[in-house]
Amino acid sequence: MKHARLLKCGSSRHGLPLVARAGFTLLEMVVALAVFVIIIAGVFAIAQGSMELSTDMRVAQERSMIRQNFIEFLRESFRRLPGDADITLEVQAARGSYVPTLSVFNGGDAFTPGPAIGPDASVDLFANEMPGGYLRVGLRMVDADETSQRRNAQGLAPQRRKGGPNDVVLPLVDRVGRFEWQFYDAQQQKWVNTWKGPGRPLFAELKFALDDGDVSRSVFWIPPIMKRPLNGMPGQPGLGPDGLPLPPGTAVTPGAAPTGTPPTPTSNPIDRR
Repeated sequence: MKHARLLKCGSSRHGLPLVARAGFTLLEMVVALAVFVIIIAGVFAIAQGSMELSTDMRVAQERSMIRQNFIEFLRESFRRLPGDADITLEVQAARGSYVPTLSVFNGGDAFTPGPAIGPDASVDLFANEMPGGYLRVGLRMVDADETSQRRNAQGLAPQRRKGGPNDVVLPLVDRVGRFEWQFYDAQQQKWVNTWKGPGRPLFAELKFALDDGDVSRSVFWIPPIMKRPLNGMPGQPGLGPDGLPLPPGTAVTPGAAPTGTPPTPTSNPIDRR
């Protein structure tokens, strides 16, 4: 029902009173429209802020999950290393920085997301530079022929970084900002950036960061080398965590981690900024 206010505005030519229907002025309409726009803008800003916060939280959770799963994969891989597997660590200069490659020979099911590889094959945990300055970390399954060539070329040191025609490459993590390895040499009692043997390092340290710049440091214990006895006969000398023979009569517990706290690494001269 419409309500109107009658205003007396004089008389018409016929002597009848004039009435006018009250309404909003132009100024009132402009003010009301401005208030409405301000309210709508505020509601939209709050909704947009909530959506951005939700997106940021989701991205942070995804990064945390990627980082956690990757570190756990490495930890389990080091634990599953066979007693006679060999490890090397190489770094290569690329565009003013350094990218590492960790190679595992005769690693069984270590560092493989699928079934165990053959005893004559090897696996590379490598990093490649991508457009934008970030790294891509992946696994490279090297066939027996290429592995044999690499073993015979110069010890166990890998001689190439490009995949061969028969290699299988599996990307693991993209947009990596930092991927640095160090091995702890028990003989020299210091952290080193390359490893060619003999023996195995006692610990491995990884500094890892995604594109958010949050650097995490993880230290992994590496099981000692335990060569298989010849013809299945016991009596072979045991090896310590550094891969060297132990004195006769020293008991070796397979799979037992060394006691104590891993030494604190010194500053790494290979630093990716």
